[in-house]
Amino acid sequence: MFGMIGHYEIVREGDVIRVWSASEFNFEAAQRYARDMNDMIGQMPPIFGVLVSFDSPPIIGPEVEETMRRSALERAERGMAAVAFVTTGLEAISVATAQWQRIYDGSGVAMHFFRELEPARTWLHEQIDRKKAAG
Repeated sequence: MFGMIGHYEIVREGDVIRVWSASEFNFEAAQRYARDMNDMIGQMPPIFGVLVSFDSPPIIGPEVEETMRRSALERAERGMAAVAFVTTGLEAISVATAQWQRIYDGSGVAMHFFRELEPARTWLHEQIDRKKAAG
């Protein structure tokens, strides 16, 4: 077993789970993140969103991507309506976007990348409200 590489913080802000993540993490960190997210989801309303911030978009290995994909599907089943990624380091965005689209593909979760926090927060609340209205 390897030690965890990477770190993150998860907090609740109303109907949004706010995540800050390092841009590098390994399989062990992804597994712990999935467990911690599941614990936080247990405290969330039936429909919620996730706001993720990082310095540069994480590019992850295949085993981490698969773990994150399974976790995304589970979170969608538990009410996650949308996820907004905020990063100022958009130079690696094309690779990261492709990976995160694969992670959320087929989950029914809306996903978008932003450069700034406030537009991301606005978009996320619009997605949550849309999902609530659709019932």
